[in-house]
Amino acid sequence: MPPKKRSRAKRSPRKKSQGRQLKVLLASLGLVGFLLVSLLLLSYLRQSWLPKPVPPVQTGEFVLEDLRVELESALLRSGISLDQVTTGQQDGIATFDVSSPYPPAEVLSSLAERVQRVTPAAHIDTGISSDAIAVYLENRIVYLVRFAPPPVEPPPPPPEPLPPTPAPPTRARVAIIMDDLGQDMHSARTLLNIDLAVTFAIIPQNEKAPRVAALAHQAGREVLVHIPMEPKGYPAMNPGADALFVKLPAEEVRRRFQGYLKRVPHAVGGNNHMGSQFTQNREQMAVVIEEMRKAGLFFVDSRTSGKSVAFDVARAAGVPAAGRDVFLDNVQKEELIAQEIRKLVRLAIKKGQAVGICHPYPQTMAALRREAGYIRSQGVEVVPVSQLLVR
Repeated sequence: MPPKKRSRAKRSPRKKSQGRQLKVLLASLGLVGFLLVSLLLLSYLRQSWLPKPVPPVQTGEFVLEDLRVELESALLRSGISLDQVTTGQQDGIATFDVSSPYPPAEVLSSLAERVQRVTPAAHIDTGISSDAIAVYLENRIVYLVRFAPPPVEPPPPPPEPLPPTPAPPTRARVAIIMDDLGQDMHSARTLLNIDLAVTFAIIPQNEKAPRVAALAHQAGREVLVHIPMEPKGYPAMNPGADALFVKLPAEEVRRRFQGYLKRVPHAVGGNNHMGSQFTQNREQMAVVIEEMRKAGLFFVDSRTSGKSVAFDVARAAGVPAAGRDVFLDNVQKEELIAQEIRKLVRLAIKKGQAVGICHPYPQTMAALRREAGYIRSQGVEVVPVSQLLVR
């Protein structure tokens, strides 16, 4: 009989099931891989072809304030004083009513360029009416300026003749430094409205210090860092946070001074705020003067102490320097401040030059405005303090 053929062993149901599961798993993995590759490709194409979103324009308080500064600077450049401007609100829009004719085209062109520098979202519209301009931020009006020529007034009576003063052989010069600025914008704008080249001395810790420095620089005024220093009688007399003290390590003095320069941009020099104790210390003053030398700054000794060595230390280090001759407003009365201004003028005529220091009191502002004509009548020129330095 022929041998029987050996039959193949049948696969068990369990092994068949495992085979099917493996095939399903492999198919699923392939599908998932295909989907992931497709998603990555779509994402790449979307990023390459679609336009990128434009970030929203910042329209906060600082932008509005910067636009206001540029607007007021444009008015000043066109010969309009801030006394001719009345501010208000109308339907949520800040208004400026200006007692002056419509400004010339070159002033408007300059304003348009400066507004664009603040933010590309801003522009001016001169076609709103024949006697007004509007400043837009994005699609809304934020400032509306309306012009009206001032009424014709009768000429004032001639002033009383001033007592004669011998004419100086050469033109005398004075520098007037206003200390303690940076607390508010109003004082800075008021000072800019006085027709005298007063130098701005700004305390770096004051809240508005950077903005006042920028405003003064834009108006062509000289800016000083009003350096806070330890006075005698501390803490009853307090020069403020982060001031310079005699007991501080030299490295800390350097660190604080460098911080002052960041808070007062456009500074070309510095003078001491208080400091009757600190300016008597030769070693610590040498640290400050060296930092000023590195930064290319000059120093003005406010001379709050008769024993100050600050001027001598500056000159020994090769730093240009000057010293205060007259404090104008130790007594806050307009009449007495005016007398001190005239004393400063007489001293300048006698010596050829003199330096006065004052503070942003209302009485001081009034006296400076009142005496501006007297100073000019004496042939004395008010100059930035950098023009009176000993080099």
